[in-house]
Amino acid sequence: MKKAGILTASALFCATYLSVALVNLGVDKFYYILAGGKKFATFSSLTNQIQIGGTYLVLAVLYLIWLFNDSRSSAPSHFFTLLRKAAVFLLLAFIAYPLGNDIYLYLHAGLMNLGQTNPFLVRAGLFVSELSPFVDWGQTSTYGPVSQFFFTLSAAVLSLDPILSVYTFKAICLGFHILNGYLIWRSLPINSEGSLSRDKVTIAYLIHPLLLMEQVASAHVDVLVSTSLIVLAVSLLRQHYWASFVALWAGFLSKTIPLIWMPLVAVFLIRQRRWQALMNAILFSVVLVALLSVTAFPAMQAWSSLLNPGVVGQYQSSLHTIVKFGLDLVRIFSPETLTIAQQQMILLGVVRLTLVGFVGFYGWVIWRSCRRWHDTQLHLIEDIGWVTLVLLLFATPWLMPWYASIVLTIAALIPASRLFGLTSLAFGLSSSAQYLLQGHASLKALVSIGIPLTVFVLGAKLLDVSRDQYASKSGAIVKISNS
Repeated sequence: MKKAGILTASALFCATYLSVALVNLGVDKFYYILAGGKKFATFSSLTNQIQIGGTYLVLAVLYLIWLFNDSRSSAPSHFFTLLRKAAVFLLLAFIAYPLGNDIYLYLHAGLMNLGQTNPFLVRAGLFVSELSPFVDWGQTSTYGPVSQFFFTLSAAVLSLDPILSVYTFKAICLGFHILNGYLIWRSLPINSEGSLSRDKVTIAYLIHPLLLMEQVASAHVDVLVSTSLIVLAVSLLRQHYWASFVALWAGFLSKTIPLIWMPLVAVFLIRQRRWQALMNAILFSVVLVALLSVTAFPAMQAWSSLLNPGVVGQYQSSLHTIVKFGLDLVRIFSPETLTIAQQQMILLGVVRLTLVGFVGFYGWVIWRSCRRWHDTQLHLIEDIGWVTLVLLLFATPWLMPWYASIVLTIAALIPASRLFGLTSLAFGLSSSAQYLLQGHASLKALVSIGIPLTVFVLGAKLLDVSRDQYASKSGAIVKISNS
């Protein structure tokens, strides 16, 4: 009990400090840029970076210590009991001001919608609003109509006060995060298989530092994707297969990544011979695409905007960043052997190679699912998880910290998949370290990719050993009982 109290007090101290520091940094940055100061993406100084990034990383480590050491069992609780336990951390995340400028891009897009300007056809940099000085990305919007709806709701109060508009969107994100926790609680059996109970998984999801930092404090739209993912899983588990495609489309129209899940769900329906559900899904998709093509996406240019063309040729915290660092060293120490144009061509080749590798892995996952005699909904959810994780770790050149929130949501839905859960937690930890390591591109990339890969390799070996030990103990028990 004493150790648990120390952990809780330390976590509360870190969370409170982080919340206050983010408010000071965010509000100061807002008025500084509003007054004509030079825009900066994240931190105003190295001191800010060390204080905020370091505290966030310590909080992430404390969370893992609590998660793996707190083995106390208790009677099943109601969701609102769990919510009360998490309330302080949820409140602190809501108070914290968003780190980064994405929130202004969201509200700027909302103002474009209010001004009857299509954000998928008109570049954000060409639309002038009171938030224009804060917008980092001048491209067309990469977020679909579902996200745009909430952007517009929040931007509608901007005329009253810009900061009130920020917190309006944060309130929406907090509401969805709580909803996600509730849906996870409802989806899991009371006595879930694996190492964690339903209540432990739920509260672990609600207070996960990365989820609170990225989906609530910084208000990234990945919280909407998490909601669609959970609704997809619940629909599959309850065999509401038509609803699963509605959830997929809702996710895709929030942010693009659910697009890669659609073929897996379609193959699953074919394997299950759910022809009526598949036909309903196809009909729904055709009607929706036709409707969107005459409204939000009247041209192919608008559809392609969802694929985030603005990050093409850019590298962040990824395997490609490590390759770029190696090529930079070659150009520094032997400039005559490698030109910038040649370096760009090599990097483009690496991007294509990793994409081909991902496609190969994706094909293998589908082939494996077709060979499973008893392919279940939980198998499908785990396949979605591994496909997403491999895409992010190997084939995504531009990897941001909040991307890990999606795989953490999947891990919460399948707590019995221990290897996936361990790897996802490691990915969350390595993503939490990105802020502290900002300015050290290659080291940040090595940490972001290296930690989850190391945990995956070690976890696979350790879990195999534990299975072998369990099998040998079971065999001994059988022999004793037979004798």
